[in-house]
Amino acid sequence: MKRSLLLSLFCVLFSQIELQGQTPTVQDCLGAIPVCQEVYTEMTSPSGDGNFNNEINTSISCTAGELNSIWYTFTVNEAGFLGFVITPNDSNDDYDWALFNITGRQCSDIRNDPSLQVSCNAAGGPGCNGPTGANGGSNFNVQGAGCNAPFPDQFTGRTTFNDRIPMQPGNTYALMVSNWSQSPNGYEIDFSSSTGLGIIDQTRPSVENVRVPQRCGESQIQVSFSENIQCATFTSINYQLNGPGGPYNLTPVNNLCTEGGEYERDFVFEIDPPIEELGSFSFDLITDEATQILDLCGNPSMGLSFPFEVNFALSNNADLGPDTSLVCEGEVLTLDATVPFGTYQWQDGSTDPTLNVTTSGIYAVTATNDCGAVMDQVEIIYQMDVPQIELGADQTLCPGETLVLDASSELASHTWQDGSTGSTFTVTEPGLYTVEVTNACGTVTDQINIDYISPIQLELGPDQVLCAGEQVDIDVTNEDVISYQWQDGSNSPQRSITTDGLYSVTITTACEEQIDEFQVTFITEPVLSLGNDTILCVADAPLLYDLTIPGATYRWQDGSTTPVYQVNTSGNYAVTVTTACNEFTSNAIVTVVDSIQQTLIQDTFLCPGQRLILDARTPVFAEYLWSGGTTEPTLAITEAGEYQVLVFNDCEERTFTTEVRECERCEFYGPSAFSPNNDGVNDDFRPLTGCEILEYSLQIFDRWGNLLFETTDPDLGWNGMLNGELLSSGVYVWWLDYTVRENGQPESKIVTGDVAIVK
Repeated sequence: MKRSLLLSLFCVLFSQIELQGQTPTVQDCLGAIPVCQEVYTEMTSPSGDGNFNNEINTSISCTAGELNSIWYTFTVNEAGFLGFVITPNDSNDDYDWALFNITGRQCSDIRNDPSLQVSCNAAGGPGCNGPTGANGGSNFNVQGAGCNAPFPDQFTGRTTFNDRIPMQPGNTYALMVSNWSQSPNGYEIDFSSSTGLGIIDQTRPSVENVRVPQRCGESQIQVSFSENIQCATFTSINYQLNGPGGPYNLTPVNNLCTEGGEYERDFVFEIDPPIEELGSFSFDLITDEATQILDLCGNPSMGLSFPFEVNFALSNNADLGPDTSLVCEGEVLTLDATVPFGTYQWQDGSTDPTLNVTTSGIYAVTATNDCGAVMDQVEIIYQMDVPQIELGADQTLCPGETLVLDASSELASHTWQDGSTGSTFTVTEPGLYTVEVTNACGTVTDQINIDYISPIQLELGPDQVLCAGEQVDIDVTNEDVISYQWQDGSNSPQRSITTDGLYSVTITTACEEQIDEFQVTFITEPVLSLGNDTILCVADAPLLYDLTIPGATYRWQDGSTTPVYQVNTSGNYAVTVTTACNEFTSNAIVTVVDSIQQTLIQDTFLCPGQRLILDARTPVFAEYLWSGGTTEPTLAITEAGEYQVLVFNDCEERTFTTEVRECERCEFYGPSAFSPNNDGVNDDFRPLTGCEILEYSLQIFDRWGNLLFETTDPDLGWNGMLNGELLSSGVYVWWLDYTVRENGQPESKIVTGDVAIVK
């Protein structure tokens, strides 16, 4: 079945459209096709996206937007499930779609509110072109681009069919069908799989509201239908107004039909002439109930006869205007109180609708017609002259000072030299200022010249360093200065300086006072020297050379350029000082003597026949004196004893002492026999020593090499027993592995011997 090209405003949602110079088409949400039949066939696909662009926000929709799109709309009458199938006329074409719940919302909300989208499918490509829709072919409600994705979402698709969509009675929906392939071949959309929804509009439209005049003088009738009406089916033969003062003409105004639209729900009619009598009236809608006053699905409205009463006399709109004083002497002002069908009574008894005024006073009128009477009055004041202004004499201002020029005049306009229109003008710079003041009686102008005293530019310059015999010439002359005052009391603007000192001058104008100063230093030939070569001890403070001369430059041996130089290491130091007058060079050798460090060995041991060298040498320059009188840094000794050496230089002296002890010999003694008879005398065998034992391991063997006893405890001896039995008398071998501290060092040895058990 071929669809008819009807435009719709989603029947319940919208009552008026802001066209903003554009009429919505079927490619716009505002021009969506109402679902009036189960099957729509689009033989060709339109191009573009209508007159309202970018209605789909691709960042919150699964589709790529409106591509050669068409919109559909319907309102649900009963609960159920929506199902539909879009079948391209060319099976290779790829169509996308999105369904929006716009109940209580506007088309413009679709772009920015992601909650309005209830189902969307943009799947396509090999295996996914051709038919698409919401027929229960999958359990997904949103599928993006592509095909056969395992987990479809807004950006990926699996199949071209979504789940069927549950519907609620009273909800209004908008369906956008987008031609991704952008071919001209068209498609068929079939809503027959929907169950129990009542989405196809078969309800006749009716009048929901009529607003008629209630007061005399009102001139409009407003009619609202339950849904949109095709403009072409609602013409002047379908409405009329009857009542006193007629006949009346009704002219439709301020609706889409009068602006070229094809549908409207709310109609406004202008009554001509306006109702000027009281009484009973009737507004009638006349229709053949077949071809006239049809909704967008072709359902005809029923006729209507709406009686009403106009029983309140609306006051006339007689208005003499505001009080005014913009009237000049000799001018004639005409007051007009004209109202339709009126009679008039002025304060002076005249009865014309107008009154000519030539003098100041209060003027009043009462105007009467069949709708009632109204009184108005106005006060008129005659001005006697043009504005009076005076900007004053020319002026000279100080820097930063402002001046407010006041040309205020009541009931007047003002124009200044820069085009500004205030009654005052603030001056911030020199110039010629003019103003033109205009009132109802004439125009006057005035002007004033404003000059500024220039700011004082006092700058004596930086401090100066001069050579002996030179001079500095200063000139601070300024034409605006009325007073000069130097630090020494002189008052001339010129000054020649030949001696050291801090020079300052104060200059005064009519506006300000400024002070500046600078230092003048005359260089005499300095006596420059780094002094004699120097020995610097570590304990001394660093050597500080301060060669500061005003205006001089410095170059030290290491490239530094400061006037003050700190020395804390040995070296050859040299400096060249350059002044504006001469250049000097000096140098000195500085020797930094480091602290004497301990180098003599600590206490040690000396064995008979050995020779030991005691070494007291230190890395710094020093002299030596041993306790025996020797002055060499080393001392050879062959005997134990205490040795002392004095180490000294120009900065310090230190005494070091070491003790050389006789060397130790650590031996273990093992008795040759013992008697383990528990008599408290020689009951066990244990090797003994007088040295500190660090490690100890004792083993006892029989003559055949069997291990009978072992211990690592030097305090534990062998009691002659094995496994609890006392061994027989005889000779046994012992083996001792030990480490002792000998001459302050660990010494490890192994000794063996034999021992006899005697009973």
